Amino acid sequence: MSSTAVFDTHKWMSHVLDIEQLKLTDIVWPGSHNSGMDKKAPNHKLVPGNWTTCQNGSFAWQLEKGARAFDLRLGYTDSPGRPNFYFHHNGYQSHRFLDELVEALTAFLDQNPDEFVLLDFHQLGDGDKPFAHQRLNDFMLRRLGSQLIPFSDAVCTVGELKRASARRRIVLAAPHSPGLDDQYFWPQIPHKWTRQVFTDTAMLERHIETTLKDAPYETFIWSLPVTCYSLLGGPSDIKHKINDWFHTTRDWVTRCSIISTDFFDESDIVRYCWVANSMKAVYGRALHESG
Repeated sequence: MSSTAVFDTHKWMSHVLDIEQLKLTDIVWPGSHNSGMDKKAPNHKLVPGNWTTCQNGSFAWQLEKGARAFDLRLGYTDSPGRPNFYFHHNGYQSHRFLDELVEALTAFLDQNPDEFVLLDFHQLGDGDKPFAHQRLNDFMLRRLGSQLIPFSDAVCTVGELKRASARRRIVLAAPHSPGLDDQYFWPQIPHKWTRQVFTDTAMLERHIETTLKDAPYETFIWSLPVTCYSLLGGPSDIKHKINDWFHTTRDWVTRCSIISTDFFDESDIVRYCWVANSMKAVYGRALHESG
């Protein structure tokens, strides 16, 4: 964050003006791309190059810095006694596990009960290895069941959700599987990629502009990965471009759903989402009152 952008990232959603007017599909979510792959992870020094590392700190750290949508790639190994779900990037493991995410979420929401968090399990599986969907379902419902927002409440506003429950603050989304309870696992969140492995900023900017022509898509949550990769360096430092493209003096940020970035804390994207949500909520309230 820049020195001129000081605000409470722990509970920024709680300070969005008139956020009670917004549905979860209206919210602009600051997202962390490949959230389980960070520089503080136990296996960071062992994985090859920069290609596998996309964030600066742990899940708890990301929550405190303001990330509210987590892009997750989960693998599974069978172990006696309990499920062993691990995070990976194209098969390379960070040695962070699902228990860590659950514990970070529980502690964070206990301290910040009016924040909402979206878990986007974009990939369940790791190559040809088997994946235990039913065990994931049972684990998540046992550990977080009282905090999960059912899919039937997808049309509710934030105000309605708060009045209905003091605890249900987590959206859980994943690819459909017979082993997952579709009452609590929302449909898979579409990611609107550039479809290019190596992307420079000019190509990415054109992609964002094209993607946002028909946005906002008000009936579902979707993700815009704003990332650049080079052949030698892996994720590129594009924080200045992000600050330009999604500055609140432009109209791009208010037309987005999830804005998913590498090393999200290095840009001002959380603050821009905070302002954008306030703008959307106040505008929506004014329309409602004038109608």
